[in-house]
Amino acid sequence: MNKGYIKIALPLLSLAGYTQNVTFATGHPSDVTINANPAPKKPLFEEFPELTCEDLDEALVALDHANDASEFLIKLSETGIDDYSTHSTENGDKIIYSKKIGNMDIGRLHLTIPSASNYSNVLRKLWDFNHNKKPNEKFINGKLARVYCNYLIVLEKLSIDPNYTPLTKKYALAARVKKSNDTTVIICPSRALNYLGQIDDETDMKEMLENTQSIETDIDPEEALTKLGTNIAGFVVKKGDDNVQVTYINAIYDSSNSTDFTNDKKERGLAYTNILNLAQRI
Repeated sequence: MNKGYIKIALPLLSLAGYTQNVTFATGHPSDVTINANPAPKKPLFEEFPELTCEDLDEALVALDHANDASEFLIKLSETGIDDYSTHSTENGDKIIYSKKIGNMDIGRLHLTIPSASNYSNVLRKLWDFNHNKKPNEKFINGKLARVYCNYLIVLEKLSIDPNYTPLTKKYALAARVKKSNDTTVIICPSRALNYLGQIDDETDMKEMLENTQSIETDIDPEEALTKLGTNIAGFVVKKGDDNVQVTYINAIYDSSNSTDFTNDKKERGLAYTNILNLAQRI
């Protein structure tokens, strides 16, 4: 195992509450997840050694942003939905909630999956960004650009606006953050990180992370959302006594770029469809 990766992964996973779940030198998880997944996937640092971060300071900045985003999504999930518009899904058994606040277009969907024993399986299916997966089975999209540990990564997306040249790159964090034994937040992904580089430019990840303003988690979450000025999406997953509660939040920033906004809404619609199909694949 790469010693530099161990120096990064151990503090990160300990802070994020995942030390017991990571695959270390033995190649096997140390808790019961080994029984639920008899053929564990190769750790990301082995699969993508060229993308693995060995700078602890950079990794800790990334973790701070992920923790802020997870706290923020939990607070958003706890806000009331009385002033949201509603519409039923195609089969009529679920409701999608929507609301506009300033330039933010918020969507929410709640799903109940029977049996608390499905908690780990739900997390595993949501936190799976395998590029070979079918689009209708994916919840995290983008090209892997940085690996901090198995549960904290940076994704890259290209600007798809045909009216803007040259092409630019966009980056965002994705993370799986364990808040307690029965609550996990999956950020997929966070809002865009501060980066305005062109496609051929080399990216300084540490500088980009340090230049990204933290989310204001000490004010009203909807007020903080209007100050973000960019997209954010993720799942709040809670294990109940006899079920698993999944709340999906996807907030899209309307920057007056119709191409980006339209495509973001299409991606959100696909995510809704995939979530509704999730229970059938558990």
